[in-house]
Amino acid sequence: MRFANRFPSFGLFVTSVFLFQLASAGSAVHAQQSHSRSWSIFAGTGKPDSPIAVQPSDPKTVALQNVYGIEVTADGIFFSTVDDHSIWKSDHDGTTIRRIAGTGEKGLSGDGGPAIEATFNAPHEIRADRDGNLFVADTRNHCIRRIDAASGVIETLAGDGVEGFRGDGETGDKARFSQPHSIVLDGDGGLLVADTTNHRLRRIDLETRIVTTVSGDGQRKLPQEGKLASEVSVFGPRSLAIDAQAIWLVLREGNSVWRIDRQSGWINRVAGTGKQGHSGDGGDPLSATFRGPKGIAVDSAGNLLVVDTENQAMRYVDLGNNVIDTMKIPFKMKRPHGTAVLSREGNQDVYFVSDSENHRVLAGR
Repeated sequence: MRFANRFPSFGLFVTSVFLFQLASAGSAVHAQQSHSRSWSIFAGTGKPDSPIAVQPSDPKTVALQNVYGIEVTADGIFFSTVDDHSIWKSDHDGTTIRRIAGTGEKGLSGDGGPAIEATFNAPHEIRADRDGNLFVADTRNHCIRRIDAASGVIETLAGDGVEGFRGDGETGDKARFSQPHSIVLDGDGGLLVADTTNHRLRRIDLETRIVTTVSGDGQRKLPQEGKLASEVSVFGPRSLAIDAQAIWLVLREGNSVWRIDRQSGWINRVAGTGKQGHSGDGGDPLSATFRGPKGIAVDSAGNLLVVDTENQAMRYVDLGNNVIDTMKIPFKMKRPHGTAVLSREGNQDVYFVSDSENHRVLAGR
């Protein structure tokens, strides 16, 4: 099967963006305005207290212990918390939040039962499909879990809880992963997995549950540009995003952002030199430097939000004008990780970032 067949293009999708549609970028002045936001605390007390919010609560009164993943859907906003091993759901306006999966205890249990009674081990990211089913990167359990929207029942989709690498060409129960951090639905019946410390991008066919490797060979090397993604190394794949034309891949150790064309399968660098630093604002993204980037999202103009974690910053990559900037966020962040965009027709995009070690989620409106 050719790489392009795995990632066909499609026009309208919901994955970390609500009713996201591609639009062309405007002038440089417009681009600067487009990512300027008024920022506030959306959820979290900022204190690592043990949260108890099975019933709906005010999001600002709940401690989100080391919040990482953010997923925006038509039905609400989902968060994963690493230190209390839970999944949360809020409404779009931030008036109520409740825990929907996880007991708050570390473990690997609960398959076949209600997700609220299951245990996780540092879930890093969640995604939702069109039917509302949730997929969870259960990172330190080295597996991918699935929560059925209709029944609320949880199951393990792939991985057996043991760290390792195996199972390509076999069903998910025979596969092993090593700290999968990021997942994204590919719009063609598959779930892409950033198998981070195996240095591979893998795919789970959601119908057959067959696992394959689509990029990476386990080597700790940057990809070679202008090659097929199936032929290159991927050094520390940490975060994934997708749109109609491309898969966007953040390499944590590689300090860079890459684009995989969904038709041709070619991979090319779009931001970051590969060296550590915090430079390049106002210039070509290819000449910029990052320090351990760990999150990415695409806004409704088709531009990139990149969480530059170890620089405690959010970077904005304007692809139309080929410019990178550091977004002005009036909060001192501490190791931010996840990001997502809420896009609704007739309204300016709302940007979210998980201010992880400050135990809160920030929103830019």
